[in-house]
Amino acid sequence: MSRPLRVLLAAGGTSGHVHPAIAVAEALRARMPDAAILFAGTADKLESRVVPAAGFDFRSLRARGFPRRPSLDTLRAVRVLLQGRRDAIALIRAFAPDVVLGTGGYVCGPVVFAAARLGVPVVLHEQNAFPGRANRLLSRRAHTVCLSFPDSAGRFPRRVRTAMTGYPVRPAFFHADRDEARARLGLPTDAPFVLAFGGSLGARTINRAVLSLLKEGPAPLGARFLLATGATLRDEARAEAAALPPGAALDLAEYIEEPQVAMAAADLVVGRAGAGTCAEIAALGKPSVLVPYPFAPNDHQTYNARSLADAGAAVLVPDAEFDAARLRALLGDLLTDRRRMLRMAAAAKSLAREDCADRIVDRLLEAAGRGGAEEAGQEGAR
Repeated sequence: MSRPLRVLLAAGGTSGHVHPAIAVAEALRARMPDAAILFAGTADKLESRVVPAAGFDFRSLRARGFPRRPSLDTLRAVRVLLQGRRDAIALIRAFAPDVVLGTGGYVCGPVVFAAARLGVPVVLHEQNAFPGRANRLLSRRAHTVCLSFPDSAGRFPRRVRTAMTGYPVRPAFFHADRDEARARLGLPTDAPFVLAFGGSLGARTINRAVLSLLKEGPAPLGARFLLATGATLRDEARAEAAALPPGAALDLAEYIEEPQVAMAAADLVVGRAGAGTCAEIAALGKPSVLVPYPFAPNDHQTYNARSLADAGAAVLVPDAEFDAARLRALLGDLLTDRRRMLRMAAAAKSLAREDCADRIVDRLLEAAGRGGAEEAGQEGAR
C-alpha cells in the first residue's frame, strides 16, 4: 500500500492567492482524509493568520518582490530570493511532498524553483484572465497550469500544458443563505444592504466614494453599507468616517474574516475585480459594481470584470470614473429595479462552477502519479 499523499501548497500575499489554495486543500482533505497537507507562505502576510485558522499546518519562508526599476533594493530582493530558495529546499527535503501546488504570491517562485530542482512535480493555478509574468515564467517548470478563464491559455508559452479548471471557491460560498447571514450580522431581512470592499489590501477609490456619499446624506432607499477598508487604509477611512452625520448607515471593518457571510447578506456588491472576488460573486449569484484596480499588471482586473459585465452580471466602472456621484446614481438605478437585479444575479450564478477545487485536485493526483485526471474542457500541450 502506498503512503498517504503529501502535498505542499505555496500561496501568499493576498486573499486572491491564499483562498483558492485553502479551497483546494479542503477538497483534497474531503477526498483523502489521511493526506498530509502543508502550506508555505510569508510570516508577515495574511496567510500566516488565515491558513492556521482554516485548520492547516503553515511554515513561513523568506520571500519578497522585485522593484520595477533597478536600485539598491534590487540587491536586497536578490538576497532574499536566494535565502528563500534555501528555505524552500530545506522545507521540501524535510516534508518530502509528492506534488507542489503554487497559487501565487512572492513565496511561489522559490518553492516552485526548489521543487523543480529536487524533481518534485508542480501544478500551478492562474487566477486571472491575463496571467502574470511570474506564472508565465514558472509555467515552463510545471506539469500543468490550471486556468480560471479560457482566454488565458493562449497567453502562456508554447508547449505549456494547461487545464481549464475554473477558480476554486470554498463550498461555503455556494451554500450561504441570505436570511441566515443577515441574522448573524444583525440586519433586518428587508433593508437594502451594500457590501463595499477593495480586497485584502483595500481600495482608496471605493472607500472615498462610499464615505463621501454618506457625508452628503443617506444612500438611496436608506441602504446600509459594510465597508472593508483594508489594513493600510484603515486609519484614513476611520478619520473620514468620524466626520459623518450621527447615525450614518455604515459599518467599518479592516478585513472581512467570513466574506461569504457578508456577501450572502448583501443585495449589491461593490468592489475591485480580483479573480477571487469575481468567482465569489458568481458562486453566491450577487449583482455587482466592479471597479478594476487600474495599476494591476497587464490590467488583468479589467479583463476579469469584463467577463462578468459581458454576461450581464455586473456593471464595470473604470477607477477614474468612480466617485460618490456615480455610486449614488448606480444605487438609484439598481436598488430600485428589482427585475434588473434578479437578472444580474441569475447571470452571475450561471458563471459559477462548484467543482473547480476538485478539478485541481485531479491534476495534483495526476502529477503525483496517483491516477489520471478526467478530461476537463480546454487543455493539453500548446
